[in-house]
Amino acid sequence: MENIQKQLELINQQIKELASIYKLSLVKFNISENEFWIWYALIIMNEECTQQDIVNNWFISKQTVNTIIKNLVKNNYITLKTMPNNHNKKIICLTKKGRDYGEKIVLPMSSMELKSFGKLTLEDRKKLIEIMSKYIQILKDEAQN
Repeated sequence: MENIQKQLELINQQIKELASIYKLSLVKFNISENEFWIWYALIIMNEECTQQDIVNNWFISKQTVNTIIKNLVKNNYITLKTMPNNHNKKIICLTKKGRDYGEKIVLPMSSMELKSFGKLTLEDRKKLIEIMSKYIQILKDEAQN
């Protein structure tokens, strides 16, 4: 397959297929993909973070993160703690209820990811990460031109 357009079409289809696997898995929880990635950040990363950290690391719009966080606070899944050195930024803290709920959503998906990714060889995993990183950087560069 030498045709760049066909190769690109195949890659884009694969990216969409990957996203659809997550989307289908989330139907039973009645949450959006964006909310899933926020739960993922809070459960898997297991470290204190701010809304801005989620915006920067998970490429979700600031407005969307803010709306989801407000809803999570309302449902007593998280609390927001003011940072001592910056009163404008708040650290997102899971409540017990939030940790229990978030783990039900994230841990099965994470387990599936780890199992699937682990079936690739170490060399293939490294290549996949390297090539995706390179492609993303080139695409970013082109988008800025």
